[in-house]
Amino acid sequence: MSETLKPFYNPGPGDIIKDALEELGWQQDDLAEILGLSTKSVNLILNNKQAITPETAELLGKTFSTSAEMWLNLDAKYQLRKLEEKPSEKKEITKAKAEFRKLMPVYEMKKKGWFVNDVSTVYGIKEERKRIFGNEETVPQNYAMNFCARQTKYDFDYTLTYCKVWYQFAKIYAEQISLPSYHKAGLEKIAENLCSYTLQKDGINKIISDLHSCGVGFFVLSHLQKTYLDGAAFTLGENPFIVYTARYDRVDNFWFVIAHEISHILLHLKHLKQGCLDNMDSSASSELEIQADAKASELLHTDEILELGTQYRHYFTLDRLMQISQSLEIAAPVVLGILQHYKIIEWKKFSKLRTNAKEKINEEFIKG
Repeated sequence: MSETLKPFYNPGPGDIIKDALEELGWQQDDLAEILGLSTKSVNLILNNKQAITPETAELLGKTFSTSAEMWLNLDAKYQLRKLEEKPSEKKEITKAKAEFRKLMPVYEMKKKGWFVNDVSTVYGIKEERKRIFGNEETVPQNYAMNFCARQTKYDFDYTLTYCKVWYQFAKIYAEQISLPSYHKAGLEKIAENLCSYTLQKDGINKIISDLHSCGVGFFVLSHLQKTYLDGAAFTLGENPFIVYTARYDRVDNFWFVIAHEISHILLHLKHLKQGCLDNMDSSASSELEIQADAKASELLHTDEILELGTQYRHYFTLDRLMQISQSLEIAAPVVLGILQHYKIIEWKKFSKLRTNAKEKINEEFIKG
């Protein structure tokens, strides 16, 4: 174990000045007269009880043929060493708070009510670290990414810790949900009938209930700033979970995310111990994401929607939108969302069809 070497005593600028006075044969009164200061002020400086101001440092420099910076540096180092010698609760909490905020957007998470401990104290911060990461130590900035996530157009290194924290909270909330054993055939049936759910009056809660019945957990956990997450799929124990962030709180976005995460579960269950975190804005960057995108497109009849919609690209009407919806038996907002995503039409032309998803989800499924 290495130890930090410390001086036997803490020399200040006053000690250096005393040595210089002795060598020159000067008294305090001599220095006071030279500097234009009172004898009392000089005495305080010699005993390191009065800080060296820039003006005094400049005068000392002229007196002893040195730079002003030398005296300012001597005084600053002396004062810092004095602080280091004194244990300070304020220093400890300041360091703890700073390290904690490097890992997560604390202010945002406090507003969301995600913390169970008081993170304005060292003890509370340690307990939250332990709850989130499994230990109270600071998570290093360069830890290995233990989940699959799409590369975004943003600075991903900056957002990585926030993604990690969000994922850890998702697992914490998942642990609170009791589910039957996972039933793959049940999920396959849900996937097969996905479009019919979009047409049902309470189809969102119906599919959530059916997912739970076949052992697939679902809940809403809002995204954190700089994560750009729309949803996630992961396993906890033997059960898969789907998380929706409502970053884009629209019905069509809900069904896109559901289709994508169901596809991950059906195709990549063995990979989901590490988790898949999804940003639907970004192009698929891994084979897993490409496969999930293809499967989701199949479930939502994306190719058929694009084929029917493209022919009306320049003269699209609400009647034609409804015709596509009825012929493919899929809700009009989902058709609209797909055509908008592929830039066939614009949302603003049919803004009345743009409805929120989160307000349709039963409160019991919304975690934060």
